Amino acid sequence: MKLASLITIAAVGLLFGGCIGYIPPLSNKPYSGKSLAGRDVDFITPGRTTRAEVIKRLGTGCRDSLWVKAIAYPCETSGGSWFIIPVSPGPMESNEGAQGIYWKEVFRWRALFVDFDARGVVTRKEFVRLKPKLTLDEQLEAWAGWVPRNTPPVILP
Repeated sequence: MKLASLITIAAVGLLFGGCIGYIPPLSNKPYSGKSLAGRDVDFITPGRTTRAEVIKRLGTGCRDSLWVKAIAYPCETSGGSWFIIPVSPGPMESNEGAQGIYWKEVFRWRALFVDFDARGVVTRKEFVRLKPKLTLDEQLEAWAGWVPRNTPPVILP
């Protein structure tokens, strides 16, 4: 799927008389949050690990939900940059100010979701790729199974 997308993008770029390139991320340092790997969360065992143990080991930089007993450890890193250099004459929109070059940085927004039962014991954990059009809270609550209730609006006198 990824290879097909890359070939399509390159073909369209060449069709319109340009050059398309990709620069991989230069650093794995996160822009925000804490970058976690599988080995960092191996200690979390559903049915055994408690919420206090998770927060003690991973830190307090988590997002706590108001509606479900779940927390999220989000992280945003660079996914690299795409650029297009047109070969044909004519102006092209520029993000970086260089005439004729279009530059787009791609971001990776991921999180570790951890769900707890009423006693504060882990029921499940999962690394999730977050969608940019939804908030972290919306995605965490949907993952944990919370369904918002449709309540009528309150009309104040």
